[in-house]
Amino acid sequence: MPASTAPRLLEGEARGALQRARSIAIDELIEIIERSGLRGRGGAGYPFAEKLRAVRRNAQGGEAYLVANGYDADPGSPLARTLLTRNGANVVRGVAIAAHAVGATQIYLYLHPEAIEARAAAERAIGEMGAELGVPIEIALGPGGFMGGEESALLAVLESRRAMAHQRPPYPAAQGLRLRPTLVSSVETLAWLPLVVEDQARANTKLVSVTGAVTRPGVYEVVLGTQLGEILSGAGGATGKLKGIHVGGPTGGILGTSRLDTRLDFDDLRVAGTHMGSAQVRAIAAGTCIVNEAATLFAYLARENCAICVPCRVGTKRVQAILESTYSGLGRDSDMAWLDELGTHMERFSLCGFGITAPSILRTTMREFPEDYRVHIQERRCPEGTCKAVRSRRYETMVQP
Repeated sequence: MPASTAPRLLEGEARGALQRARSIAIDELIEIIERSGLRGRGGAGYPFAEKLRAVRRNAQGGEAYLVANGYDADPGSPLARTLLTRNGANVVRGVAIAAHAVGATQIYLYLHPEAIEARAAAERAIGEMGAELGVPIEIALGPGGFMGGEESALLAVLESRRAMAHQRPPYPAAQGLRLRPTLVSSVETLAWLPLVVEDQARANTKLVSVTGAVTRPGVYEVVLGTQLGEILSGAGGATGKLKGIHVGGPTGGILGTSRLDTRLDFDDLRVAGTHMGSAQVRAIAAGTCIVNEAATLFAYLARENCAICVPCRVGTKRVQAILESTYSGLGRDSDMAWLDELGTHMERFSLCGFGITAPSILRTTMREFPEDYRVHIQERRCPEGTCKAVRSRRYETMVQP
């Protein structure tokens, strides 16, 4: 795995960064961040300097908020917990620098309720910096579950409401917490700021969680643009022959082994049919039925969605039902077209990224592993000999699926 030439997120310190950030003009500070190439590490990859400018412009010197999202919605990708536990002081410095840049009057560090060690590390770092922070930081705990970390849902939680997605626009940068401009950013993004300000570092690495059939699963820091195969090698290599590689967490696509040369980069992953998401890179062992794998993912998504919008609430459940019917020996030739149509509806009409990106599972598995679907539907058997029927009949509607 290539070594980074930039300071390491998990180890690098920049003790004088906050003082330096406050010693220069805000416009100059944001220009330094822009030159670093820093893009949001929460999954979307939006240019961070543009987000800072938008919040500051919309606040116009009035009240503004900052929410540092360390929730780790994907249980298989504990990036924020790892970062806070190993380098909490740098995260807190980054939070304070971002608050200074947008003029935030209150900061919330938003964590998963089970992130006990990360919370303790954050509390220690906040206590050690004390009045140097300049703005109060409150640690807020989400409700648990996947949707608790979604941008608009977490704002609802901070306002003592249920964790449900909101329609956008308006975006939080214009109208967020308590209807005021709000910077919502991942702790990984914010942890870059001290390194960028003090060392003029290029923000060219990404934390990833390597899981599945690898020798040394864990959280690694890799250079953006590293090939997926190199990332697996850096984790000790696969434990055996692979069937595919799942990239982006629960809503990410599953790629075939012929795509191990795909680069871990926001844009390259989109071209391949998936996304950065939670930055989980999961090796799927040979002998795994991909239809069953896709059904398992959609069963999880059907449980975890917030249920506020029909395309996502109904779509995830219907896709789960079709996929389970398929590997239970009840598949139909028309199922592929229905899955494609359901995916299109979810992409176009869901309120948040949860429903919009979930169809990447369908798009990639139907493209990369067509034989698994064909054998299940046409030959009524599992191509890997591993599937067991979970349904004895299909749920019929006036119009299928």
